[in-house]
Formats: sequence, structure tokens, C-alpha cells
Amino acid sequence: MRFTVRVALGAALACRLQAAPAVSKVEPPNWWVGHTRNPIQLLLTGEDLKGATLTAPSRGFKVETRGASENGRYLFAYLTVGRSVKPGAYRFQIKNASGTAAFEFRLDSLLDPKGRFQGFSSDDVIYLIMPDRFANGDPANDSPAGLERPADRKAPGAIHGGDLRGVRERLAYLKDLGVTGVWMTPIYRNSLPGTAAYHGYHAVDFYSVEPRLGTMQDLRALVDEAHRMGLKVVQDQVANHSGPRHPFVADPPAATWWNGLARVPRLRNNFDIAALSDPYSRPRRREPPLLGWFAGSLPDFDQTDPLVSDYLIQNALWWIGMTGIDGVRQDTYPYADRPFWEKWQTAVDLQYPNFIVTGEITAPNPVVLSFFQGGVRRRGADTRLKSMLDFPLSNAVRSVFAQGQPMTVLTDVLSQDSLYEKPENLVVFPGNHDQPRFLTAAGGDISKLLMAVTFVLTTRRTVHLYYGDEIAMQGGRDPDNRRDFPGGWPGDPADAFQPGGRAGDAATVFDWTSRLLHFRAEHPALRRGELVQLLVNKEQYAYLRTSPEEHVLVVLDRAAGTEPLKLEVDDLPLPDGLQFRTFPDGSPGPAVKDGTLVLGQPGRIRIYWASRRG
Repeated sequence: MRFTVRVALGAALACRLQAAPAVSKVEPPNWWVGHTRNPIQLLLTGEDLKGATLTAPSRGFKVETRGASENGRYLFAYLTVGRSVKPGAYRFQIKNASGTAAFEFRLDSLLDPKGRFQGFSSDDVIYLIMPDRFANGDPANDSPAGLERPADRKAPGAIHGGDLRGVRERLAYLKDLGVTGVWMTPIYRNSLPGTAAYHGYHAVDFYSVEPRLGTMQDLRALVDEAHRMGLKVVQDQVANHSGPRHPFVADPPAATWWNGLARVPRLRNNFDIAALSDPYSRPRRREPPLLGWFAGSLPDFDQTDPLVSDYLIQNALWWIGMTGIDGVRQDTYPYADRPFWEKWQTAVDLQYPNFIVTGEITAPNPVVLSFFQGGVRRRGADTRLKSMLDFPLSNAVRSVFAQGQPMTVLTDVLSQDSLYEKPENLVVFPGNHDQPRFLTAAGGDISKLLMAVTFVLTTRRTVHLYYGDEIAMQGGRDPDNRRDFPGGWPGDPADAFQPGGRAGDAATVFDWTSRLLHFRAEHPALRRGELVQLLVNKEQYAYLRTSPEEHVLVVLDRAAGTEPLKLEVDDLPLPDGLQFRTFPDGSPGPAVKDGTLVLGQPGRIRIYWASRRG
């Protein structure tokens, strides 16, 4: 009897000691009426939320409280928004035995899809920017309050001050260069102990723009201005991991929010992507890439938990819906479960059917890379992924053009294109932010860079270029490969955004790259045409791109001998007498005679084109 009374008194005392609930944050902070994602998960952060229930402000809403964390800091609820609900701010109540709290949740109208959510394709060339290293449009946000390490351009690993306004102010430069879109590294609020996390891959808040880059208004202004100029915008998203200082690491919303949080030492991702595609790999081999922490320090989301997967899916949709972007580059794609990607991509496609996502998959070969493409159900899931970064071909580009490997290395990779449903949707690149600069890998020889750029802009792929490669920037391993773009900061000794600030190699590489980009935009054969290989050996590679409108012939010749180059074309739709013109000057070039093209003018790079319509 005493025990029963003691328990009852203890329960009553606990009830009296529990304070009224308090809500300090709601994720997502807003949503939209008429959205296909319905119901939506609401993750409330606050105090004394355990045992609390959420109630709707009016008819038209349905609320299901799913439960709270043991410490009462988090509560999950699912909100169904009825068709009768109008855009506006609504006041929701959360109640426990000790009292009531309220918070405001806004429902907006969906953005007009016209000119937004466009996706991208082989018609496009996307320019990769690390905003912190590109241009400083607002020096006032370089060192916001509370920053552990202030901006310091002399320190390679520190914040340098580039921002969203700086990117927006240089969109005219990108338009003049000839690219069709811009991809920026992550813009989430970031933090990393001992460094500045300038690159964006260590998120501490997935619903906030990094203050040193600007605001959501700055991001919207950038996207809107890009669209006005005919440029697309691709956002870098990360659904695999957060930064080590994300509040959820020290205090998870759910016990299974992270993979191996309590494990000591933590399982480290070994990047064994091949283990995931190998039908005969044992389960233990697949654990490090799927459950391991990136670099041993980046907390790995457990996407098998429905609460986690809903959170990440909604976060992706929120950024798309808030900004009107056209595509997503999804970081560290292979290291999340395939069933999660199927749910994630299905949700994106349902709301934004033209939207394109490209996955970062550092696969060693096309066999492994093709395992992750959508359209095929493997291991119980179809990722529905339409595009992937083509690391096998990009690695071949660096091997061949920077290191002097045989041209056949390129064609060995291309010969496996039958593994892909649409190889033209793969994104090829000569270099990116995780590699030493191409020109540095090539020993500073710009002729090698020019040949690599020519190949990626004329082969059967979508293309991305890394900021600064067009002005012959060099750099070793990161952060050296992430140098500031000259002219992006007041007082820079040279301004490479302007013609007068480009000289020597910078001017040569810019002029060729820009001319070829504009040529590519004007010639559909280079964007959508079929590819036929005419000649390949150790030093030479010649191929034809053919569309209903035209033919474009590309010859890459490291031998560059004085003897004429003869190409047999009698088995191709090139009639005798067909006259080609030369790029870039458009002067008369070779003509087909007796099923043969004779290229008499020597050169390391030769490009010709001919119309099929007279």
C-alpha cells in the first residue's frame, strides 16, 4: 500500500514539476497550400514537449501527434492541409498537463512555375562556383557576430568573403562566357571546429542560409536574376550527413536519427562504392559505405528511419519551393540507402516533373556508376535518378589530356555507354572542387587544358566547368584548388571578370573556351547529336556528331604531324561534295570526295561543321 501511495505521489509531483510547453523552432518554418507533399512532418524544438499534443487552429487541418523525444526537447507531428485552406499565417497550439503554448505557421502560395524548376540537359553547360571564393558583393557580412574564425583571405582554410550578392553581380560575366547555368556549393548555415567551413558541406541548420553568404532574399534575388538572363541555377544539397556541430548530434530528435552515434570508435566511410553494386558482396562489406561517417567525423543520417527520411525529403522540397531553382546536385549520393532515394526522388518528381537531380557518385567505372541510375529496379528499389556525375569519363579526361595516357582510354569508357539509358544526361567535367586544378595536373601546359575543354564540350554529355578553369587558374589539393577568382574583391591587382584583366594564358584559354561555348550553343549536333568515332589511336581521336540539321567533325591530334589526315566516311551519311567549314573562322574547309575526307591543315584541335539542309 505504501508503495502504491508513493508511486501515485511521485506521479502527481512529476506532473506538477513539468512546466508548460515551449516551442523555439519549427521545421519546416513554412509550407504551401496545394503542394503534393501532404501531410507534412512538423518537427518542433523546445522544452517540455513530451506528452504534449498539437491542435489545429481551424477546420481544414488535420493534426496527428506522433510522439516526442525522451527529454521533451522535440515533438513530431504530421499536418494535413485541406483543400479549403487559404494562404496565410495560422496559429497552432501545443498543450500538456501544465499549460499551453502557441506558434505561428505560414502557408504560402506556390511559386509560379513559369521560368522556374526547368531542369537541365545536354543543351546545358553548368558553371560550378564556390561562392566564398568567387566574388565579395557585401563586405559587411564577411565576419558576422559569433563567428569562431573571422574572414582572412591570407589563410587558405578561412572564410574569404565571397557571397551570393557577389555571384549575382557577376552573372553577366557568365552569360558572356557562354555557360547556361550556375551550380553553387552548399549554402546551408555551416560550422566546423577549427576552420571556417567556407565550402558549405558541414551544415548546422538545414533551414537557414549561411549568414556570411547572405540571406534567403539574396538567394531569391540571385535565382530570379539568373532566370531573367536565361541562366539556370543548380543547388548543391546534402542528404547523407550534417556537420559535426549540428545541434541534432549532441541531442538527437530520435534514437535512430544517426547511424552509429554511440559506437566508439565510429565506423568510418571507406568509400567502397563497388561494394554497393556488386551482387555478390557480403552484408558486412556494405556497412562502411552505407553506415560509416564521412571522413570519420560527419554524422551519418539513418535514412531507414521514416522520421529522418521525411525530414530530408521535405527539406529538399522546401529549398526548391522557396527559391525556384532548376536542379540539384546531390552530394555523396551512394552512401544513403536506395529505398530512401526512391522515396526522395518520387516526391521531387511529383511536385516538379521537369526538375533534374544529378548524383555525385565517384564510381571507378561505368559498371558501378550505372547501378545507381534510375529506370531499373535493383536490390528492391529504383532510384529514379535521371543524371549522374560521370566520374569514369572525367577521370579518363584527366588521364588522357593531363597525363598523356592513350586516347583509347576515352573510347574504352565511351564504349560502355550502352549501360546507361540516356548517356547524354551524364555530367562530364575536366575538373572540380575536390581535385587539383586540371592545369596544375597538366604541369601548367594550357594546350592540354584546351584539348580537355574541347573534348568535354563536344562529346555526348551534359557539361560542367569549374570556376577559374576558363582563365587558366592553377591549384593543388584543397584548399589550394579553391583560390579566389581575381577581381572578385575590391583592390585585387587584376580583374579577370573584365577583358582588360585577362592576359597571356588567361586570355588565350578564356577566348577559346568562350568561342567554343557559343559555338556549342549554336550547333545542335554538339548538344543532341549522335556520336560516331572515325579514328582512334594512341595520339589521335576523331569523331562526328550528327543531328537532323548538321554534322560537326572534331579531331584531337596530339601528334599534329605535317601529313594530311585521311578519314574514310563512305559508310556515313556524308554525300560526296559535302563542304565543311572551319571553326572558329567559318572559312571553307575539307569536302567529301569519293567517300573520303582529307584534312590537310595540321593542328592539335580541329573542328569542322557542315549543314545537312543545303
